[in-house]
Amino acid sequence: MKVKLENLSHDLADIIVAWDENPNADYSYGGTRMVSPETSLIESQEICEHLMWAESLLKNKLINAALREGALDHYSERLPEGFLESTVGGARCVIRPKDQSIMDILVQPNHQDWEPTISPIFESIGSFLNQKQGKIKLTPDFGRFAGLADVLNLFTPHSLGIACDKGGCGGKSSYSATGIIAAIEILGLDQRQAGRVTLIGAAGAMGGDVLKYLQHENYQNLAVCDLAYDDINSGITPPENLLTCSSKSGTFTVDCLERGGLIVATTVGQELENSFWEIIPKGSTLLLAHNRAVPAGEVGKQLMQRIQERDIFALPGQVLTLGGALTSRVEWFWRQNNLGVPFDKQLAHLVVADVVKFLVTKIQRLAKSSSTTPYESMLQYVGMESLMAPLTTVR
Repeated sequence: MKVKLENLSHDLADIIVAWDENPNADYSYGGTRMVSPETSLIESQEICEHLMWAESLLKNKLINAALREGALDHYSERLPEGFLESTVGGARCVIRPKDQSIMDILVQPNHQDWEPTISPIFESIGSFLNQKQGKIKLTPDFGRFAGLADVLNLFTPHSLGIACDKGGCGGKSSYSATGIIAAIEILGLDQRQAGRVTLIGAAGAMGGDVLKYLQHENYQNLAVCDLAYDDINSGITPPENLLTCSSKSGTFTVDCLERGGLIVATTVGQELENSFWEIIPKGSTLLLAHNRAVPAGEVGKQLMQRIQERDIFALPGQVLTLGGALTSRVEWFWRQNNLGVPFDKQLAHLVVADVVKFLVTKIQRLAKSSSTTPYESMLQYVGMESLMAPLTTVR
């Protein structure tokens, strides 16, 4: 598969956009990530390509397949015209600020220079999306604050995740959390409230919503972990009534993994491959609810096989966190068919839950019948076994 990649020249940041150029898709869609100025341009491009391919495209292919198999036909009277028949490809955007001072501004929405800095960057992205005439749509979703999509929407209609009163779905994290919760329920893990549950990334936007669910459902042996809890400058403290495990950037800590039971990771990605996962007790369930959960290529396939050999059920992040991509798709067709009508968030959460439950069940059955891991079965289901092969990039 070929990946199209383009660098947008700007004084404030290097902007990289990757997409699959699928001629049969209604459009290609993905999120946006900001990387450190210390990240090389080549590495930034590789991150953009990988996220487009292994996250955005794979998630949209899972959604495409679920729609084709009728997972949401029972909502046909409530969903906007064109949605159930839609096909969406993959896209991604990476923003690399030119220096640390610019990045320091971009991560602080209350900074006096935030708007004058973010606006010209988004104007450049918006101009590019307009030139592509809607074949690429993006959600700017980096940082712990809302409103980024609305800023991009000032320059292009092809920004998804805009405010609900404008017909948009708002932020994506709550919908992704709904997907994680749906997986917990369809796997029957909600019947094990007395068992050990560890939530890694509990202070994040998505992790916070999952934490609220676990607390509401009275999980009795719940532990939390987050880098923010161990950062004295964050101002974020863990819930007083819960066990707090230590955290470490880029890896899952031993005291998190050795608890076993249900481990839910709503983190940045690439932690598993750098962790002593061998200490996870047999019979545990690992929900890798984050991007870049599994290494690319044969390395990732073998890692998932070794984990399964230890009787650990590991579900990859793409099927767990596709709620944002799915809801953004509902948003686009909603905005075309329901002009002036606020977005139906309740319907969107129901849609996400049903699609994730459908896909988890499908992947479970495929894995069992073919004696493969859920990761391999997920790729086989959408015809992306090529995820094990290197990319071919057209610049």
